Amino acid sequence: MLTLYHGSTAVCAAKVRVTLAEKNIAYEGRMIDLHAGAQFDPEYMKLNPNAVVPTLVHDGRVLTESTVINEYIDEAFPQTPLRPADAYGRARVHGWTKREDTIHDAINTMTTAILFRAELMEKPPEERAKRYEKIPDPARRKKWAEIIDKGVASGVVDEALVRFARLFRDMEKALADGPWLNGAQFTLADAGLISFFYRLEMLECAGLWRHHFPRVADWFERCKARPSFQTAIASHIPPPAFAAYKKASAPLWPEVAARFDAALKLL
Repeated sequence: MLTLYHGSTAVCAAKVRVTLAEKNIAYEGRMIDLHAGAQFDPEYMKLNPNAVVPTLVHDGRVLTESTVINEYIDEAFPQTPLRPADAYGRARVHGWTKREDTIHDAINTMTTAILFRAELMEKPPEERAKRYEKIPDPARRKKWAEIIDKGVASGVVDEALVRFARLFRDMEKALADGPWLNGAQFTLADAGLISFFYRLEMLECAGLWRHHFPRVADWFERCKARPSFQTAIASHIPPPAFAAYKKASAPLWPEVAARFDAALKLL
């Protein structure tokens, strides 16, 4: 029995859904309403004390952290392998998946600065504080407070943009050797980044790579053309979410673009 606790728009949950779809693995999905704060429910936090998604339960055994879950799925269900058979190829893929964790933090930064901040600034200060005071991790709680205070002007946003610039640079180089990050084979390296890129696209930030990294732009279009994209990502996003993202994001793109141009100069 395979059960996935996930959120409709949560990028890490989508990352696991992509892997399940690519391997054609059936699972029971249990949606956690993140907008309503269901991730802080005591019963759910018994499974995932960090109050995040996804959480995978396989025959009663609990796994958290999307990168770990994806690697577990690929090993536990060997059909349609998403890692190369050779040790060097597997190590290269692991290098990308290990990096995803730092990129997820950058995605979280941009989403908070652009979308969540816009939503929270419409609420009274005490209600805003309650939202991030529930976050168990002190460092994450502190980051949220700063971003909600300063928005895209936060130094945390500049750090995220530098991470993106370095990622796109390295992807551009790797994609010279094939359509996917490890060459001819679509792997966990690709599967784990698709939802991150789509989040940036929804945040009206696709210009970050489209204007500077043509191979990366082509790679993402190939990813969106795969059946797993529709099954695991696009079909889970409620139509009103697109309007909410666009409304919050469009006015901020010029400032984000200027800050990204500054980040590119640091490469």
